Amino acid sequence: MQDSASVTLVGCLLADKDIDYSALHLNDPTCRGQVDELTHMVTFGFNSSNSCGTVVTTNNSQVIYKNTIMTQSSSSDIINGHDQVYIDFSCVQTQPDIKTATFRIRDSSVIQHITSGVWDYTLTMCATTDVGHTQAVQSSTEVQLIQKIRVQLKTDGLDGDVVVVVTDSCWATDQPSPDSTPRYDLIINGCANPADQTVQVEDNGLGTSNYFSFSMFQFTGSSGEVYLHCELHLCPKQNNCVPVQLCYQTHHTQSNVSLFCYDH
Repeated sequence: MQDSASVTLVGCLLADKDIDYSALHLNDPTCRGQVDELTHMVTFGFNSSNSCGTVVTTNNSQVIYKNTIMTQSSSSDIINGHDQVYIDFSCVQTQPDIKTATFRIRDSSVIQHITSGVWDYTLTMCATTDVGHTQAVQSSTEVQLIQKIRVQLKTDGLDGDVVVVVTDSCWATDQPSPDSTPRYDLIINGCANPADQTVQVEDNGLGTSNYFSFSMFQFTGSSGEVYLHCELHLCPKQNNCVPVQLCYQTHHTQSNVSLFCYDH
């Protein structure tokens, strides 16, 4: 689910393997399975209010939330007469445009292969042409040269207490394809293009949305449309997600703007 994850085990199958469900717990020993008395299913889970010892990590494509169902043990036990239970499970949030991967459980008396679930979220790019952010630029809107444009990159469905959004780069082309040329860079490595003093970047890597602004322009020899593209990634908030490169920007009062809004 959006802010929780759970695994349900079949109680009678646990009993067949001589496993006492009441002896199982998550990384946090106080988090134990909840039994449905009608179906005899045993459910283990965690959520944003109680992480139950969940470990959050990241790789190039995913933010991973991992926990383990394990057998209760005692430091005073010298021998153990029962098979041990050790079941890893996890949920992932994918970086933009990257699909989820799977994992397998290792070195356990109970072996299962569980496919990771995917947490869905929405990424929106929206631009406006007024200070109050009420006049969104539509496909029919004509934007004047040198007019200030303020662009918001906003997500919906992410847990802002755990992950943040970092805008790595934004650039403009005169064709719809982001790989077309000519290309004009606005944001490079999370920072405003130092060659364009009109570009300002705000709140990058601080939350689930960020902003940037620039003065409108057109490509030399072209009077057509300008296409704006941005590349972003998700970052666990426990890391220092603010771009480490020094960003030299001149801060000054400006009008806020926005092009047409669309989901990606």
